[in-house]
Amino acid sequence: MTRRHPSTVLTASIVIAIGTTALLTACSGSDAPEPTRSATATRTASPTPTPTRTPTPTTAPSASTTTAPAPAPAPSDDPSGSDDDGAGQGTGNGSGADAPDTVDYAAVTQQGVAAAGGGTVVSLTGSGDNWTVVVAGPDGSLTQSVVSATLGRVTSGPFPKDSDAATKTANAARAAGLKVDAAAAAKAATSAVSGTLTSLQLGGTRAAPTWTASVTVSGAARSVTVNGLTGAATAS
Repeated sequence: MTRRHPSTVLTASIVIAIGTTALLTACSGSDAPEPTRSATATRTASPTPTPTRTPTPTTAPSASTTTAPAPAPAPSDDPSGSDDDGAGQGTGNGSGADAPDTVDYAAVTQQGVAAAGGGTVVSLTGSGDNWTVVVAGPDGSLTQSVVSATLGRVTSGPFPKDSDAATKTANAARAAGLKVDAAAAAKAATSAVSGTLTSLQLGGTRAAPTWTASVTVSGAARSVTVNGLTGAATAS
């Protein structure tokens, strides 16, 4: 029998061992699972930017669309309300009262004299409720007021009325010689001509003062002259 050399046996054993190891390694490596990749480990997602909202400009109201203030209410003529201030709508020059059926010329002229602080009535003009009363003072200067015949009071004035020196002198002279005042002259004129008195004016001289009245009859004006000393009336 042939005997194997010991080095040959050792070499064969080593080869067998290496082969076995390689085979085991190959078998175990093929079954190993691959590691799972983490999404957060590989890529960090960038945050989505939030869009900036542009503020909408506020449109200022146009001047043309501005609501106009409501007009103030008209003054009331209701007699049950507050005292009449002469600003309401009515007959004549703003007293706000209705025209009376008859006019008390004495009361009207007295209101004018009181407003002027004394003197003599030299002119009376008006119709219905409102009457303009002109009063001459001791020096002949004139003061004018508007008197309501219905309310029995001054509704406008008194106001000074311009006049030159000659007119003042004549006014003072006629007033001093007068015997028939304006109220009496108005009554005499309307007795001579049945109608509505619209004006009464003092003229003439100190020795012969004369009233000239205008009386309306059926829409036509009639002139009446009243003697300032006797009260006699003459229609023309």
